[in-house]
Amino acid sequence: MNRNHLKTIAVALGILAVVAIAAVAAQSTDPKPFLGAWKGTLSVAGMELEIGLNFTLDEAKKIQGTFDSISQGGFGIKLGNFEIKDKTITFMIDDPNVPGEPTLKGTLDETGKKLSGEFTQSGVGGTFAVEKQ
Repeated sequence: MNRNHLKTIAVALGILAVVAIAAVAAQSTDPKPFLGAWKGTLSVAGMELEIGLNFTLDEAKKIQGTFDSISQGGFGIKLGNFEIKDKTITFMIDDPNVPGEPTLKGTLDETGKKLSGEFTQSGVGGTFAVEKQ
């Protein structure tokens, strides 16, 4: 290969890298659509539980939240490990008294008022659906 050919390849790879970085940056990580109180159900192992989710921003403008298991009388359970990509949010129940790394991953509907998706805990799967209050 001659030197000009190598330069052309290097420039092309550089352009591809910039395009890839721009595509990743274009994915929204905006927590605002998720903020507020949500209420609905979690269905797992043949049970349907009434739940609540509450999302706010901390002083550093990072999302934080709590989980309410209304049917079971558990309120204000801390959430953590948030990840937001466009209209999808993933988070875990972050409480040492709750075993099995319960994780929820949900997507907003087109109205932004319904959030639904999957729930997993200790390898057991379920679904959840909540509406903005």
